[in-house]
Amino acid sequence: MSIAEGFANSNNVVVTDQKRLPVYTLGFATDEARQAATDVFYLEELDRQAELATRSIYQAVMWGKETKDVRNVKVWGALQNALFAAICIARLLKPGNVKDDYPGLSANQTKKFAKRRGERLRELLDVADDAYLLDVDEVRNAFEHYDEHLDSRIAGGAECFADWYITDQNIFRTPPGATNPAAVGVRVFFAPGGILYFGEKELSLFELEVELIQMRRAIACCIAQASQRIRGRGRFGGHDLHPLMSAPRIAQRYAHWQHARAEALEALEAEQARHRGAGR
Repeated sequence: MSIAEGFANSNNVVVTDQKRLPVYTLGFATDEARQAATDVFYLEELDRQAELATRSIYQAVMWGKETKDVRNVKVWGALQNALFAAICIARLLKPGNVKDDYPGLSANQTKKFAKRRGERLRELLDVADDAYLLDVDEVRNAFEHYDEHLDSRIAGGAECFADWYITDQNIFRTPPGATNPAAVGVRVFFAPGGILYFGEKELSLFELEVELIQMRRAIACCIAQASQRIRGRGRFGGHDLHPLMSAPRIAQRYAHWQHARAEALEALEAEQARHRGAGR
């Protein structure tokens, strides 16, 4: 149940026959109701990200087991989606350094605010400090900053890369003990074993997915309990409903994209075919 569905006084903004635009309110009169509404707001976000992560992990493993293309973009796309959603969850549950100060708060107060939010969510969901879902940042950060990792290996004299592939069993490793190895192994997905590698760093997707599913069960229970503490009318308003484009402009922009996309894909296919023919 979403906040908008769970509040007796909530509503959705409806714009003619277009999609309904959801509006959530945290503006309740009592501290208890406001805290409960805030809890549900964060819990629903955790649930969304957990669903994204678990779907993506399952797809990556299933597709990775079946594909004959060791660089299958659908598999790698699912993996990157899972990593992004997982780090969103980890930061909600256990925030790191907050870059910008929150309005009206000092840098120290901002850190305390974020820390309390994480502690409260972990307490509500009974997430242990050593939970696997809190330990995704090392591999995820390596994937985000892959350019620096590749640069450092090239600067160190690497000449041969085993990178960005899906394996059923074997893996090319960076030779152990070499200070500046000529051959390095970087990003690898071991699909049947559910393990994602970045060099020597590894992330077990099987354990991560199970923890996320279990967390979603706890989230459902917490939302139901918190919704019972929300009483009274919440304040709505303050938004400006702003049309992004006129209907003719939308149609024109969409048609132009379709035409430009078709031309670009045709040119790409022709170039690829030309190089395939030249290579024979």
